[in-house]
Amino acid sequence: MLRWFKILPLVALGGCLSPSYLDSKDGTSKDGTSNPFGEVNFHVYDAYTSSPPNCVAILPFTHADTLNSTDAELVRKTLYAHLAPQGKKDIELPRIDFILKNLPKTEQKNYHLIGQRLGCEALMTGHVSEYTSQYVGLYSKVSAGADLKIIRAKDGEPLWQGKHIAASHGGSIPLSPIGLAAGLLDAALNVEEEQSFRIVDDLARRLVLTIPDNSIAIFEQPLSSLEMANLKKTPKQQSIDDFLNSVSHEPQHQQKASLIKAINDNIFRGNDLKRVYDTLIKAAPHDAQANGLYAHYLVQAGDYFQAENYVDASLAIDGQNDALYFLKGRIQIKLNDLSGADTSILLAIALDPTNTKYLNGLGFLNSLRGRHGRALAAYQMAVDLDPSNGYALYNMGVTFYNTDDLQSAWDYISLASDAYLKAKDYGQVVKALADLKELKALNVVTNDKIEQLEQALLNIQRNG
Repeated sequence: MLRWFKILPLVALGGCLSPSYLDSKDGTSKDGTSNPFGEVNFHVYDAYTSSPPNCVAILPFTHADTLNSTDAELVRKTLYAHLAPQGKKDIELPRIDFILKNLPKTEQKNYHLIGQRLGCEALMTGHVSEYTSQYVGLYSKVSAGADLKIIRAKDGEPLWQGKHIAASHGGSIPLSPIGLAAGLLDAALNVEEEQSFRIVDDLARRLVLTIPDNSIAIFEQPLSSLEMANLKKTPKQQSIDDFLNSVSHEPQHQQKASLIKAINDNIFRGNDLKRVYDTLIKAAPHDAQANGLYAHYLVQAGDYFQAENYVDASLAIDGQNDALYFLKGRIQIKLNDLSGADTSILLAIALDPTNTKYLNGLGFLNSLRGRHGRALAAYQMAVDLDPSNGYALYNMGVTFYNTDDLQSAWDYISLASDAYLKAKDYGQVVKALADLKELKALNVVTNDKIEQLEQALLNIQRNG
């Protein structure tokens, strides 16, 4: 079912006006006027309206010569964080990057092939036009801009396009948490970094507001963690070559401990971090912990097939690790081995039957398999253990929606909205609010929950 679509941006209070939204195929104003506080140019094509994509994969963005890949990647990650809660299949960024890296260079623009490899019917491409921060005394200017498109992977047919520059001049940026992407702002950021991140968040949030959220769908927790940016600088005491040379002379047990400490202390990144993990697995190839850590690293890198192999290697040594059985099940879901995932997640639950995360995963798996009764039973077990489990409550509501029990869908999504509000997960509150509005339009018996949520979000903005 298509959700009624209208742009209703949340207006940030405290002196910062919301931009205007202009539906324009060519991204220019028809009457020659513009909003001095910023214009969001967008267009939703008929192809999107008639056949909404059930999946959108966000490819790496190009960027202006004055920027670098880190700037463009921050914009991409923030877009992902805002788009992920929509009712579309979630393709995590590390998986996309892994697939692209393993394609021949001549095929890295073959969108049809990329869509097939990702199992995703639509792709977002884009260009980051600017990302600047200027601070002179009490004056500041922060801006971020992007020009984006969503296309059908199989034939390149345009589905949506959007263009916007978000900017702040002089004063402070309202600190409302409503739009902040998935609550991922690091509290350790200094004032300048926080302002820059919030402008990027404004850019992403405003553009995603123009992309129709066309369905109420089961919500999946991300498999890979999403670091918005490495803005906390950790000084390296030595180069990666010096570090690896120093540990190579240590006894095996001490070498393993030194390598794991370097991983936990977050000293190295990128290819340097990969070398640390590679050294760890060479130093302790038959160690359960080393194999498990390497599996987690491969998941973060998007290499699901190899990750599963190292999970298996770890479990062959220590078959009592419930967390690794659950990780294996989640990997198998990503690889569409749903029967194998069922076995793995049930083994995790057998080892730790009170872990609500495992029960949530079992519910999600059964939802994917269309086993609605089993899904509801798993989610209910999770809620019995933790009545504030917003994830389980929300997916119970969606499950009732998918079985045409709209009244129960309203009841459980309402409960989920309360749980998300209490947990300060405001992005999911906004999502639940949109779903409740859709259910209200379907003539379910309602109460004042919609008005309560709207007032709560408004109060949060005012007090932000």
